[in-house]
Amino acid sequence: MRLLPAVLACGGAVVSACEADAPPAAGDAWGDASDMGGVETPTPWIYPEADAETPLAPAPEVLEASIQAAFGVAMALDTRPIVSLHDRLRPPPALGTGDLAGCPALLTQDYGALKLYFWQGFCTAVDGTVYAGQGAVLTWTDLVNEIGTFSGRRVQMAGRITAPDGTWLEGAGAVQHFHGGSEQLSAFSHALSGTWRSGGPGAPASPWLDGSRKPSLEVVRWTYLPTGGDNVTVRGGLSFADDAAPWDPSITSISFEEFTSRAREAGASCGREPGGAVALRGVDGAWVDVLFDGPTDAAAETDAALCDGCGLAWHRATEVGEVCVEAAPLREAAEGGP
Repeated sequence: MRLLPAVLACGGAVVSACEADAPPAAGDAWGDASDMGGVETPTPWIYPEADAETPLAPAPEVLEASIQAAFGVAMALDTRPIVSLHDRLRPPPALGTGDLAGCPALLTQDYGALKLYFWQGFCTAVDGTVYAGQGAVLTWTDLVNEIGTFSGRRVQMAGRITAPDGTWLEGAGAVQHFHGGSEQLSAFSHALSGTWRSGGPGAPASPWLDGSRKPSLEVVRWTYLPTGGDNVTVRGGLSFADDAAPWDPSITSISFEEFTSRAREAGASCGREPGGAVALRGVDGAWVDVLFDGPTDAAAETDAALCDGCGLAWHRATEVGEVCVEAAPLREAAEGGP
């Protein structure tokens, strides 16, 4: 599921004001210069020196180590503690028991293999549970599509639930996991966006629930059972609060775009090099984009001449060298999955 950006429009009255040819004269509705501290004209714009040095991109070895560290964090993504805690604080209701006038307001829907319920409220329930906000939970069981049969859960939340014993869950985002496959394929996925926090005596110990991580991650792993060939793909970004990131401090956040490690036994023509791209943001706000030549879902075939384990790094539209990340160790790090 993708989030659609909001589009803001400017009304005609605002446009006409913006298109005014000149500011009002002194003494009109804006007042004269004395009302503005005696400043009669704006101060000139200060441009950077023409010969100012452009910040250098991080060294290739820093980029390589940071990509591997971020991938390791992504492989440890486990959404189940969040889903389980939500289920404990707001137990899934029986279908047909929705109550829009209750605390919280509750709506249930049954679509066969898909079960959905919504809750919303700023209230204290009869059992003492305090609700502040809203949430939605989608469960699918043995859902069949063109790939196979899958089961999973998705929880969306914007608010907080506090149990009578003081255990609480606070979320602003969505979390999802699924697993399944077919006779030839086994697959699982975990996805997490937003910030989630929990506390109290019943809160699970999870680094994804302490508020230190700011992810928008999806991890998909599948194995082609006849050959044992595996594939892992990471999408989305990750940053940490309070300089807690496990990568070089010169990197503030890392974003993966279809970053894929696929074995030859899973259909890749190049099992050595990852596919997709990784963007790393420096402390100066500039991004370094590393483009790899290995397989992705969109293009499993790779030119043999490009299958060398290295991608090209670009910084401020300038090529800055090769960044080498072997694909096989990435798949080994993902073995077993969360």
